[in-house]
Amino acid sequence: MSSLQLDDNGDLEITNNSLTLTDGVGAIEQHLLVKFRLFLGEWFLDTSLGVPYYSDILIKNPSFVVVSEILKNVILETSGVLSLQKFEFDFDSATREATLTFKALTDDGPIDFSQVVEVGV
Repeated sequence: MSSLQLDDNGDLEITNNSLTLTDGVGAIEQHLLVKFRLFLGEWFLDTSLGVPYYSDILIKNPSFVVVSEILKNVILETSGVLSLQKFEFDFDSATREATLTFKALTDDGPIDFSQVVEVGV
């Protein structure tokens, strides 16, 4: 699998006036990041794509079992991902930060993913 490389802001990576490609584990990890950023119904060409943030996650007192299952499904339904070896989803109510950490086996090797998201101020 190969894909156009995105920078840290989600914009196309351009080097020497040329688009940059990524492949292998990097492309799969980038695909996961894009999927995590897409809200359900956001893309007008296919409103069935995306994570149901508004209905199931960004609500008062969400079920962390449901949230975990949603995130696991996003990972496992990603092209190139074979299995999920480790999964942790934690929310710190004091700092209002959610941490997603997982290890997945892909067609091109393992992915070690960890990201902290600030949920609110």
